[in-house]
Formats: sequence, structure tokens, C-alpha cells
Amino acid sequence: MNELTMQEKAERAWGTVPDWVAELADMAEHQGLNACAARLGYSPAVISQTISNKYRSDLTKLEGKVRGALMGATVHCPVLGEIGRDVCLSWQGKERATTNAMRARLYRACRDGCPHSRLKGGGHA
Repeated sequence: MNELTMQEKAERAWGTVPDWVAELADMAEHQGLNACAARLGYSPAVISQTISNKYRSDLTKLEGKVRGALMGATVHCPVLGEIGRDVCLSWQGKERATTNAMRARLYRACRDGCPHSRLKGGGHA
């Protein structure tokens, strides 16, 4: 019996597969779950569960990471200019660093009304 491809798993689980899930499944199929997970900063289990439509947490951040890292989606950062959506999300998760001026500026910008921030007190993205 042949095992289903990642794309076939996504089609069975989602019906109409969102474009970003199809992209995720394609990467997992061609590069493996571990490489896909490492590129996006998630565990292989989260990637697999997402493709199989079994991940029950909010998928907004993962979707943003996929769109930025794999699909070329960008946002305008008030500090760095045009950056990938995945890069934006990664900066939002970093701790405050007073020893690095750029990181301190990014930390403040992500928490001071940036429209792309998903943090409490940030924007709405």
C-alpha cells in the first residue's frame, strides 16, 4: 500500500486546501518535516498536524511564517523597512536587549502600535 503524499494528506484533511497549507505541504514533501519545521521555527509535529488539519491552536502566526518564509510576503517595519512577514514575527518574539540599540528599537516598535504586531498592546496583524 502506498503512503499518501503530504499534498494528498492536506487535500483529504482540508478539502479546499488554503494556499499557505499547500505551500507548507509541498516543502514538507520535498525537504522533509524536520527541515520544514526548522526553517519555520516550529516542531515537526505542529507542521504535520497543520497539514492534516488537526492542529487545534491558532494558525495565524504559522500562516504568517509560511507566507513570509516560503511565499515571499513582506511587511513594512518602522525600524527595518521592507522585511519578510516571517522575519517580522521572529522579531516580535525576541526578548528586550538594552545592550543592542537596534534590538531595543525593534522591541519598542513591536509593542508601540506597529500595525503588524501580534503582541498585546501592538497592532492587529
